[in-house]
Amino acid sequence: MLGGLLLGVCLPVLSAWGQAQEVGNGIRGDYYEGTDFERFVLSRRDASINFNWGHQPPAAGMPAESFSVRWTGWLVPPASGRYVFHVTVDDGIRIWVNDRLILNEWRGQPVSRYTAAIELKANEPYRLRVDYCQYSMDTRAVVTWERPDEPLATPPPATWRNLWGLNADTPTPQPIPTRFLFTRNPRPTPPIVVPLQQVTVQAKAPLRPQPQQAAAPPRRTQKPSVRPVRRAPEVLPAVATAPGPLPEPARPVADSGRTAQLARLAVGETVTLPELYFDQGQAQLLPAVRTALNELAATLQARPDLRFEVQGHTDNVGNAELNRQLSQQRAAAVCLYLTAHGVAEPQLRPVGYGGTQPVADNADPAQRPLNRRVVLRRL
Repeated sequence: MLGGLLLGVCLPVLSAWGQAQEVGNGIRGDYYEGTDFERFVLSRRDASINFNWGHQPPAAGMPAESFSVRWTGWLVPPASGRYVFHVTVDDGIRIWVNDRLILNEWRGQPVSRYTAAIELKANEPYRLRVDYCQYSMDTRAVVTWERPDEPLATPPPATWRNLWGLNADTPTPQPIPTRFLFTRNPRPTPPIVVPLQQVTVQAKAPLRPQPQQAAAPPRRTQKPSVRPVRRAPEVLPAVATAPGPLPEPARPVADSGRTAQLARLAVGETVTLPELYFDQGQAQLLPAVRTALNELAATLQARPDLRFEVQGHTDNVGNAELNRQLSQQRAAAVCLYLTAHGVAEPQLRPVGYGGTQPVADNADPAQRPLNRRVVLRRL
């Protein structure tokens, strides 16, 4: 009896200890040609961000100059408190922690050093993103840290014994160890199953008033002779304009079913909604996409605890900054529609990424439209 009691007490403690000792596998690095992520080359898993490539390319197939890297993953700090990130870089770097920009030195420059401090909680996963760009000559990207539970030792006083500090062993921060970096969220929220019947009923609820509008024909029956006159102009323009937007019928209109999977997404995971599309260079929602948005609104209303980053993406045609602004406008247009149909504003956060995250070859006109997309990432 006593042994069973001790086992019952120890198991939760051992389980919590095992969670705290979970070992990371590094961080994902996406490598691009061009200083602003112009052409994707490769992805790989890096143990940490601790690189001094000198004048050599960072990977096979990459140039030695004029390239950029985006590292994304999760940081799980071992202790609660104030962390200080130390950066040594040549040329530009930006760092986000949970989508909060804590360091922005995005420019060409010689070897430079920066620091950024942030409060973190122990064993809490934080989304980490580091952007790096290299222009020419020397190439270096090193991110180290000071931990609150392991402060750096105080440098010894400068005396004649150490040549007034020249030969002193000055403590230096170390790169973030691999065991604290993860390519995927190590603490995903458990999958939540939502009955599809409930989602379907709520998704179609806004469409039910339509039969009442269809009951309006009694007014028209009083003037039957007017019907042919009104319908003829409606049909003729449709036939006349059909040759213009020929690709339109090929675009999906009905919901693909992915909105029903939103509740099952873990924090940090994404889903692309192919039903949400825009004409090139435009941010106005087209009438055909409202069916998908109505179903998406119903899904989010059914689960008010869900929060998403609504990402707008474009292709690489045109000015990069204008593309970013356009993608922000598209994301905002989606959020505005959803909030107008009952979704709470705190559930949505619009962000425009422009053409920095392509999923298809922009050089191929047939694949380029795939980059003009809307992505939902769970927060």
